[in-house]
Amino acid sequence: MFNNDQYQLLDFGQNQKLERFAGCSTGRTTPSAPGRKQQPGLWQQADLRYDGQKKNDRWSGASPEPWQLNFGDTDLCFELRTAPTGQVGIFPEQAVNWDWILNSPLDLSQCKALNLFAYTGGTTLALASRGVSVTHVDAAPSVVKWARRNAELSQLGQHPIRWIVEDAAQFVAREIKRGNRYDIIVADPPSFGRGPKGQTWKLQRDLPSLMLDLNDLLSEQFSMLIFSSHTPGFEQRQWRQLIGEAVSLPAGNSEAFQLDLNTPANTALPSGHCFRWQRAAKHSE
Repeated sequence: MFNNDQYQLLDFGQNQKLERFAGCSTGRTTPSAPGRKQQPGLWQQADLRYDGQKKNDRWSGASPEPWQLNFGDTDLCFELRTAPTGQVGIFPEQAVNWDWILNSPLDLSQCKALNLFAYTGGTTLALASRGVSVTHVDAAPSVVKWARRNAELSQLGQHPIRWIVEDAAQFVAREIKRGNRYDIIVADPPSFGRGPKGQTWKLQRDLPSLMLDLNDLLSEQFSMLIFSSHTPGFEQRQWRQLIGEAVSLPAGNSEAFQLDLNTPANTALPSGHCFRWQRAAKHSE
């Protein structure tokens, strides 16, 4: 997980959350905190604020950008900067999955992974640090460039990572035709998105067919699966049902859970839902 000097959720309420990223406190909108009251004293000290209702200059305050954030006691490092969407380049709720990868008892060193909707590469870097060869796919050229920068900062610039700018569904369809197979598949699909050629993605409409296609990419030694979503109303039970209908998983250990961020007072902010599975580890006698 993050060390406290690198990331903390300080407070949330009234559809906003206050976080501190490597010394920079940031107030942003979030749909998952509608009714809780804010602690005014904390918010008055925010370095940056994002107002999603404004058309221009949605960010206000003094930014140290670009600035860097380190993950735990690892070499993983992320460059942060303010984006027009209100993002800063990292989804801290995914840290629980990075820890899961880094602490997996499986030997992942010879594995090939496909990371779809891969954003700025947190999961890609966690896998690469375990020796996994990763295919990183995102439809936004600027985001893929950002992820490559993070790989360089994390001393993984020379690691075998394929950086792909393409619509996820189209890339998967082409990989099936090419006969490529993967030992690990990760996907964090958005509610809505656009591909580099104007393709539209709608989670409720397009996810079931993508899941069926992904089943055709599983190798004989398929070892790990992580699917997550930040779409309101799409919860862990939907992940369990969808994966059970679409993907043929070998024997292993699975769990579906809510992604949470916690304040220092241990108050949880719901931040998405996740399903993950890994092959049962072989124990030597």
